[in-house]
Amino acid sequence: MGAGLLVASFGAAPARADDVNPMTFTIAASADKCPGCIAINAAGEITDDTSHDFAVFLAQSRLKGLLPKEVRKGEPAPANMPRVIVGFESIGGKVLPALVIGRRLRELGWTTIVGQAVERENGLVFESAGCYSACSMVMLGGVDRFVVPGSKAGIHQFSPQFGEDENFNATEMNQIVRDYGRQVVNFYDYVQDMGVNIDFFVSTMRTPFASMDVMAPARWTSTGFATGVLPGNDETPVADIVAAGRAPTAAGKVPAVTTQTPKHSELAEPAISAPVTASWTVTHPATGPALAYFADGRVRVAVACSATDNLARVDLIFKDLDPVDLEHIRAAAFANHKLKFAQQELAIANVPAAGRDEQGIAALIGIDDLKRLPAVDMLTFAVLDRSGNPAGRVASFPADGAAKAIGDAVSRCS
Repeated sequence: MGAGLLVASFGAAPARADDVNPMTFTIAASADKCPGCIAINAAGEITDDTSHDFAVFLAQSRLKGLLPKEVRKGEPAPANMPRVIVGFESIGGKVLPALVIGRRLRELGWTTIVGQAVERENGLVFESAGCYSACSMVMLGGVDRFVVPGSKAGIHQFSPQFGEDENFNATEMNQIVRDYGRQVVNFYDYVQDMGVNIDFFVSTMRTPFASMDVMAPARWTSTGFATGVLPGNDETPVADIVAAGRAPTAAGKVPAVTTQTPKHSELAEPAISAPVTASWTVTHPATGPALAYFADGRVRVAVACSATDNLARVDLIFKDLDPVDLEHIRAAAFANHKLKFAQQELAIANVPAAGRDEQGIAALIGIDDLKRLPAVDMLTFAVLDRSGNPAGRVASFPADGAAKAIGDAVSRCS
């Protein structure tokens, strides 16, 4: 039985599949109904598919001309670019998709708010709503963040989600504990990356997952959950939100961190890096193990002796990923911990934080297994989902020269 997924859900018991109301994204207003802005409602539970659904929503809305084109990272937004406001109402759900969406919102430079856009006779308003657990994590992705007065915002620890009939042996429980620790570090890094006061992380992790810390309005800004306070009671005119927000910033810009704290690393040992090449090469650096590596515009792979006896470390970076593939690969790596390489299944040891359009995977393989590469023209890598199928892109590269380069690199492994 595989290890349980980590969730941040409202209440202790996970909902049954038929009770889940997955989060949906809807453009509520734009143009004359939302002058200078676009209002999006995000309502429902955050599931394993939500970050994928968000990526699809973005793509389809842009194709229809309903959303502005994405500004390239580091470039200033056009002066006439509308402010995009995403209103949330959610009991929470899965941690990983929440962090993926939050990072994507920050890249886009959008505004987040606890509330839902509705039309009134006198114009568009955001009325009060609730945002709990993993929803609070998504909220942090907004460059500007607000809470409609009368709304509720709740935080608590995330927890493993187990099925009613699941049993785990010692090895699986150890994996669950390691996963939990990795997710805590991942969440910590996310809070830091979003420029949010570390008090938000501390408050979240201090609250048991079976309870809920519903933050008083005074804590919305002190913890960094919100960047400003809105006027009104139970609903706020959209014009007040646009006026309260800062001018659109360069895409992906992150405000200064409120509390400076050293950032943890997800990797247990340094990541293996190598120059870009178009063929298999082996190098012997002055420090560290010899490397066998291959790289092109879409993938980079490096193989070297591991710090663990009789094992080699395989570092793979999928490059130039679209958001859907990035989400699929990352979610499967955390959920199933399996990487298929040259017809062999490897245990994923680490999943470094995702870059803008790339995802790294670190895996371990026995030296003897590595030396028995199959006689094929192409070697392939794929992260496997729970069903054993490839998740996202399958990376392929020539096998010619691989056996000799890898053999040279690991010839002195103990």
